[in-house]
This record gives sequence, structure tokens and C-alpha cells, in this order.
Amino acid sequence: MGMLKSAGLVKIKPGIAGAELARGLSDITLFDVYKAVNVVNENELFSIHENPNPDCPVGKQLQETIEPIFILAQSALEKVLQGVTIEDVVNNLYKR
Repeated sequence: MGMLKSAGLVKIKPGIAGAELARGLSDITLFDVYKAVNVVNENELFSIHENPNPDCPVGKQLQETIEPIFILAQSALEKVLQGVTIEDVVNNLYKR
């Protein structure tokens, strides 16, 4: 909740259990939530070992080989999340 509060997505009142949204359902995207809670990996969905063994034939080339693919996947994820609001999620819950 602290991360969501820091991102301005929820309001938390001291001494009162729970939280409330700081903006309307249609004004918060899943990307907003993703950005708020994904600070541990600096908004990277995938991470690659930064210092591979230079003697490893796979490890020494893995980053430059796989990183472009991971960047495309990250971009695709973010694009999808930007197009979905909390309101969309709530509405889909009640369609079932």
C-alpha cells in the first residue's frame, strides 16, 4: 500500500484501516499500478546477470543476444497495461 500511496494511487488515513483510491477507476491504468510496485527491478520485467563469467560461452554472449528480445517483451507488456484501467478490470469481474 505504501508504494501505491507514494505513486498517488491510493489515500491512507492514519488510524483507519483500509485505503481508498486517490483517483477514479477510469483514471488509473494497470501500467500505473505496475510502475508503482515494480521499483525493485527498476521497471524491468526481466533481468540478466550483469557480470557473467567471461569463460562461459553462453554467459558471455547472453546479454547482447537476449536483451533486445526482453526489451520488446517489456514494451509490449507496458503497452497492454497502459490500455487497461481499473474500471475495465472491475467491469470484467461482473461480466462473468
